[in-house]
Parts: sequence; C-alpha cells; structure tokens
Amino acid sequence: MASEQHNFIVSAIARKIKQAGFSIIYLEGKYQDVEISRFDIPPKITRHRPDVVGEKDNKTFCVGEAKTRNDLHSDRTRNQITDFWTLVKLNPNNKLIIGIPLSAELDLQRLFLKLGLSDQEQIDVICIPDKLLPNEEDI
Repeated sequence: MASEQHNFIVSAIARKIKQAGFSIIYLEGKYQDVEISRFDIPPKITRHRPDVVGEKDNKTFCVGEAKTRNDLHSDRTRNQITDFWTLVKLNPNNKLIIGIPLSAELDLQRLFLKLGLSDQEQIDVICIPDKLLPNEEDI
C-alpha cells in the first residue's frame, strides 16, 4: 500500500499533468484527491505500472511517477524510469513527470546522471517541500 507521502506526491503530479493540457486516463492512488470519479488502474508499461497516465488529443501522453527519497536508491526505480523513458521518448510531445520530496532532489539528479537522462526536455521534476508532506508517524 502506498504511503500518505507517496499519495500526496501523486496528487501533485496529477495537477501538473492537467496544467500541461493532458486529461488523466489512469491513476493509481487516492482518486478523491484528484477528481470525484474513480480512474482505472494504469496498464503496465513494459514491466511497470506508472502512478498516473494522461493523454492529449489521442496522440500524446504523459506518464507520472511519484518517488519517496528511499525509492530513488532501488533497482526497481531505475528500471521503472528507464522503461517509462523508453516509451516517452518515441514522441517529442510526450512527457515524463517525476515527483519527489525536495530533500531528494540531489538523489534524483545523481540517478539521472547514471541513467544518462540529465537535461531531457521531456522530463519534468516536481519537488515537494518536505514540510508540506504528511508526517507518516502522525498517521
């Protein structure tokens, strides 16, 4: 089950996807934080299921993925980002949005360097100030 911090980041990604002009078609998380109607669970992209998928004009799409600081050090995250990027880069209008706590920004930059994804125009990063994230110990 996803943590409250993860769900908070997913909600921020969903807002960013909508602001970019995409309609959300799949969402795994607390849909009530995004819309009043439930979304279908996203399909797998290669081996992984993203947190959010948006679509624009039936031609382009946006993949959103939330990561906590600890997630960024896992092999699973490296594989997810690589798989999502492989599909996103097929169309220059597609987007990959990754949401993280602000305190994990350097960790994500290091991961992007390892994966050869630094300075990709199709990748947006949302950094959520840690003070805004729910405190898991209070839940």
